[in-house]
Amino acid sequence: MMKERLTWDEIKRRYPDQWVALVDVEWPNMDEISSGVMYAHDPDHGSLLEKQKHLKSAAILWTGRKRGVVLLAGMDVDRPV
Repeated sequence: MMKERLTWDEIKRRYPDQWVALVDVEWPNMDEISSGVMYAHDPDHGSLLEKQKHLKSAAILWTGRKRGVVLLAGMDVDRPV
């Protein structure tokens, strides 16, 4: 089954105040993504990391209000985890 590509605004609206793991992400600039395919979501960061740990590459982002330092993280793993 092909998962639906969502814009960043759609992702924030559907999954408010949650951590999201996105695949096939389009990053026109490093400030914000334009779209991606939802892999997993969870309000707890640790739980989300557990859900996506087997992926080779994923963008992990917070959909809520930005607080403190903002870190955009993309993960690429050279070996099976």
